[in-house]
Amino acid sequence: MCLLLFAYRCHPEYPLLLLANRDEFYDRPSTPAGPWAEGKFIAGRDLEAGGTWAGMARGRAAAVTNIREPGRPTPAEPLSRGDIPRNFLLSSMAPRHYADSLQVSRYRGFNALLFQLGADSELVCAGNRHTPFAFTTGVHGISNGAPDAPWPKVEKGKAGLARLIEGIDGAVSEDNFVSPALELLQDRATAPPAQLPDTGVGHAMEMALSPLFVQIEVGDSPESPRGGGSGGYGTRASTLIAIDRRGASQLWERTYIAGTAAEPLRHFSLD
Repeated sequence: MCLLLFAYRCHPEYPLLLLANRDEFYDRPSTPAGPWAEGKFIAGRDLEAGGTWAGMARGRAAAVTNIREPGRPTPAEPLSRGDIPRNFLLSSMAPRHYADSLQVSRYRGFNALLFQLGADSELVCAGNRHTPFAFTTGVHGISNGAPDAPWPKVEKGKAGLARLIEGIDGAVSEDNFVSPALELLQDRATAPPAQLPDTGVGHAMEMALSPLFVQIEVGDSPESPRGGGSGGYGTRASTLIAIDRRGASQLWERTYIAGTAAEPLRHFSLD
């Protein structure tokens, strides 16, 4: 994942509303969201390393983003960051306990969002560039830097999500949540040059990565930590999660191939 936007305790019926874009190399194999572990949770599947980028169980949700830090040494025998949300959703551990249990030095840089309705710390951000902490009530965002870092895409996304929540009267629906959330996540406008972060990838790549929805053509892709990177890179999936105050959980996902929707919207519920 390269963008997480989430509203925590901002709506009386929904303790968590999550919008996420997964940005990845086009040639990395994956399958769209679907049931895992005999339907215990719903998530997409990375076929290369076996993990996921975002998913939900009943009353639980998890997602992960990488941290953009080119040139930083890779840990010896690194673990896949996609294991973090997958294993949380497979477990019954509370978010804080799970965050504290991670072998964070075994991963490349990451931020992981962990939610469990009713836990002592319901919404926790795990990571290996900060100590785990609980989010306060409000609208938050994470891209490929520190949580709530004021990157243009994060600030634009948070403002859009705040407006979206104002239009949800009662239960979420196609009209008041799903369609406007997907439209927000498809924003392809680049950021003003003066507002770009400096993460060490160069001005042209910072600009290409600055929209909420990323589409970088073949031959212009960022360098992959596993080698290559010339086959195109961009938003592969947009995922929405809504968890209500009873724990009923819904997930919607739309997948993309080179910027074009690849199949109809997928929807799952765990009630």
